Amino acid sequence: MDRRVIKIYITVLLVGIIYSLFASVSYQSNIYTWEEERGVDNWDDKMELAREGETYYYKTTLPQNDLDDKVIVYNTVHMYLQVKIDERTVYELKPSEDSVIKTTGFCWNVVSLNAGDAGKEIVFRVTPAYSDSRPRGSFLYGTYQDVEHNILKNQIFRLILAGMIAIAGIVMLFYGFFVVRRGQVAETILQFAIFATMLGVWSICETQILDLFFPCNMVIVFVSHLMLMIMPIPFVMFLRQMYRNGEHKLWDVCCYLNCVVIVVRVFLQVTGLFDLRETLFLTHICLLVFVVSIVAMTIHEVLKNRLTRQIKVNSIGVMVILLSTVLELAIFRFGNKSTPLGSAGFLVYIVVMAIENVSESRKLMEQARESEIYRKLAFTDELTGLLNRTAFTEDLEGRIIIDEVTQNEIIQPTVIFMCDLNDLKKCNDTYGHDYGDQYIKMAAEVLKKVFVDDDRCYRIGGDEFCAWSPEVKPDKINAKLRFLEKQIQEMSRREFVVKFSMAVGYAVYEEKEDSNLYSTLKRADAMMYEKKQEFKRQRAMEEGKRG
Repeated sequence: MDRRVIKIYITVLLVGIIYSLFASVSYQSNIYTWEEERGVDNWDDKMELAREGETYYYKTTLPQNDLDDKVIVYNTVHMYLQVKIDERTVYELKPSEDSVIKTTGFCWNVVSLNAGDAGKEIVFRVTPAYSDSRPRGSFLYGTYQDVEHNILKNQIFRLILAGMIAIAGIVMLFYGFFVVRRGQVAETILQFAIFATMLGVWSICETQILDLFFPCNMVIVFVSHLMLMIMPIPFVMFLRQMYRNGEHKLWDVCCYLNCVVIVVRVFLQVTGLFDLRETLFLTHICLLVFVVSIVAMTIHEVLKNRLTRQIKVNSIGVMVILLSTVLELAIFRFGNKSTPLGSAGFLVYIVVMAIENVSESRKLMEQARESEIYRKLAFTDELTGLLNRTAFTEDLEGRIIIDEVTQNEIIQPTVIFMCDLNDLKKCNDTYGHDYGDQYIKMAAEVLKKVFVDDDRCYRIGGDEFCAWSPEVKPDKINAKLRFLEKQIQEMSRREFVVKFSMAVGYAVYEEKEDSNLYSTLKRADAMMYEKKQEFKRQRAMEEGKRG
């Protein structure tokens, strides 16, 4: 399920980004400004507000003093704007007539003034792009440089927090890819890292500092929406790995619901039926469903007495986010002052969970290393370093696959080799078991050179060795046998208490002849036994001639 969801939301993300780039190039906002001069007082209290239908009028009288190099900067979010000085239009912001995009995005509108405007009335005519949008008073007066510095000063801390969230996500991505690399632990970390990175990008877009340098840029608008739409999916996938009820269908419902909403919202935007801003409520509904689902899953874990440390830390972190966000909204609602408390809460959560994930991953990786060591000991022959009979039995079972259509067992193409040392008993009885062990190690040395890559080699008894290969073509088998014989001959020329010699037999799995691979093994063993008997007969004949 996880891979299907990942494919869906990556596809939608790519489509959204491509469309955003296309929209940013093709989108034309009619911005007319009477004068291009670049030149802080907050003029919100100086503005008189009037309303006619859906249009808002802000007006005031300009100062009598020298206005050269002075500007009025007004921030709009999804608004059309027309600015007049004594009935003369000096600035206008609206979409082109043939544009399918309704919004003008986020924009810091710069209205330049000059000495001739002193004492005249200036009127800002503001019309929301959407019926549920409302303009806000944010008029700044001064030189352009001073206003720019004022905006940056007020938003820089929020930008730093957003940047730190994105950096934390990127660091976790590198950690997951290059340190943990694979397995469930890596997937969990990568899912969290993707969520954190998207959250950071969304937070950076929401600071509106980028809009100061790239006004009315649709890429910023669309990327902000796309991040908000998509980042809940990796977060839910991260949580389901943490909860023991991660296979519960409710997690699947959350992910698929969000995928459907993403597809619907992007489709409506691409076709021009509704802007992303107009369908934002669908994502809000999804988020509400997610919150309810997570609470339900947490309660379920509590009732089952299965709360882990990670779930506890995550729950505390989520409460910190909620508290900081509520405080930020309350301060803005009652004090009309924007604060970065929400971003700070998210940053604390991201950092705490990142530390928790790294700590948990290191513990699991250490356990995996220990488990791998024990597994290696359980499946490795101590004397030769080859795999043992236990590993051989397990690997033979692994050669059986299930046909996806018929569900029947299918044995993959396999050739089995059986090898047996000649004169091991003579070596042990005459020279001792230490020399016998050396003899066995010599055999392992030969086989390790021959059976490589996809081949597997085992010591399954005292002087018995077995190997198998997926290469069943006669020319491949003959080439391997010739190479094996060459290695045996080279080893036989080495000085040792007995002459190195090995009997070899093989058999290819035949569906009509073998009921399973153990039948193939018996045929290879029979051939090997014949070679061993042939070796004994030849040696008896040689000894008879010498006698």
